[in-house]
Amino acid sequence: ARDEELWRLACVKVWGHSIGTLDAQDAENSTVYYSWRDMFIRRERVNFSGCYISKTTYLRMGENSFQDQFYRPVQLVEYYRYIRFMPDGKVLMMTSADEPSQGVTKIRNVHNIRPDVLRGRYRLFGDTVTLVLQKSSQSRATTGHVRQRRGSVMPLDDDSNATQFLIELRIGHSPKRRCAQLVWSHYTLVQKRNKVDTSSEFDLTDAKYPSLWFSPVKSYHLDADAPLV
Repeated sequence: ARDEELWRLACVKVWGHSIGTLDAQDAENSTVYYSWRDMFIRRERVNFSGCYISKTTYLRMGENSFQDQFYRPVQLVEYYRYIRFMPDGKVLMMTSADEPSQGVTKIRNVHNIRPDVLRGRYRLFGDTVTLVLQKSSQSRATTGHVRQRRGSVMPLDDDSNATQFLIELRIGHSPKRRCAQLVWSHYTLVQKRNKVDTSSEFDLTDAKYPSLWFSPVKSYHLDADAPLV
């Protein structure tokens, strides 16, 4: 289990062509890794054996009542955001009112994506993960074949009228698990209409875009939970 080639292959599985070398691997943080195992343990990455989940809750004021102008209902809005990463560079994101026990099942089957799920690719840059997503389409999901490259962030298709979501998240840690937190740092919506791009940036407040926390999902397991003893 300490064989360096095994750990090198594990690193390739996570970082792909961006793996670099052991000496001066992370130029941004001046980090040097002493072995491939050391890199796998200490370098920021995303977890594949589960889903990153956030919960957003806020109050929305309703319209005044016609019978009583002093009465104005207040609605409690609550929804979840799910992000799932896969070793081949794919990523899925979904916003839903479903509780996590039901929500994670909707992005379990990567070959049968629901229309409300955003699909795309991601790439790691130090402690930042960049996502390029767009809405799922039945025609692309069933008949389209896209040339894919590990870690690439190329557009999913060449549709002249398309909407893409460009997201940057910073990887953080929890006391019990490394790389268990994703903090929003940038979110841009790019709409393409008649070959003209229009971009809009989202205001990333903590109330509407709280951090996502990793939660293991048994049906997602693509690797072991712990090293062999």
